[in-house]
Amino acid sequence: MKRITFFMFFGFAAFCLTACGGTATNGGEDYGDLLDTPGGLSLNQAKHSIGWSKSECTLCHNLDNIHLVDRTGVTDIVTVHNNAIRDGITGCAACHGTNGVP
Repeated sequence: MKRITFFMFFGFAAFCLTACGGTATNGGEDYGDLLDTPGGLSLNQAKHSIGWSKSECTLCHNLDNIHLVDRTGVTDIVTVHNNAIRDGITGCAACHGTNGVP
């Protein structure tokens, strides 16, 4: 029994240690280049079917995980990300429209 417990502990510890120190980078949420879609950055029901007409963006979108990569090639993504963090959901409509919320 002690041997099984030892091997279980050793296996778990080895698993945990192999997950540390990875080189993966966080690309954030990726919806492609919205500027290449009809309506550009503004959301519509076709582009945002699950979240359409919902006003609380952060129920689905973690602000720390959005706007991390410039997929349009025309913006200062660091500034956009910092503005999203600073403004929270009050800033979403400035670029993405009302999301169908009256």
